[in-house]
Amino acid sequence: MTRRETAFDEVFHSQATFRALLDCMARPGTVGELPRADYAAAPPAFCPPALSILKTLVDHRVSFSVAGGSDLPDWIEYLRLNLSAPFRDPDAADYVLFEGSTYHDDFGRLKVGSLEFPESSATAVLFVGALDRPGLDLSLTGPGVRDRETLAVRGLDPRYVQARARANQLFPLGIDLLLVDSAGRVAGLPRTSRVEVG
Repeated sequence: MTRRETAFDEVFHSQATFRALLDCMARPGTVGELPRADYAAAPPAFCPPALSILKTLVDHRVSFSVAGGSDLPDWIEYLRLNLSAPFRDPDAADYVLFEGSTYHDDFGRLKVGSLEFPESSATAVLFVGALDRPGLDLSLTGPGVRDRETLAVRGLDPRYVQARARANQLFPLGIDLLLVDSAGRVAGLPRTSRVEVG
């Protein structure tokens, strides 16, 4: 039976999580640390620190989804119980969770915004194995990066990097990515960054 989590402090955890996310999006390729929250009821294969991200960023006006949600009803039940936010299909949601080790076609259907409202695009939150080596090396350039930054990611299907590049071809349209692992490490890939594998 799914239980509501009580470990998240609405002041301390949300402020510390927001600062970590803001920093990693402002400095692409750097790895931040989310504050620890001892979640006891997360379903199998769910990345608990992702709950802190969603509890910080979504509310009754901001929607969430789960890629391949029909195959993950326990994830959806868990999130609905713990978030005061509407659940939507991936192509209509503001924040969408993905299991990063296997590419899911829902990624290609995420909202990219419009020229009038580019901020209406989606943010993808990808669970990865770990944000350290050995892993897939991502080379980042662009705003917030001095020269070039390398980010090592374990458990990330490179097809997500390719699909992200396609979605971000018509800047300012595009999608932003947050990568998070079970240890609470997080990295941001904003649409302004150019990301290459290797």
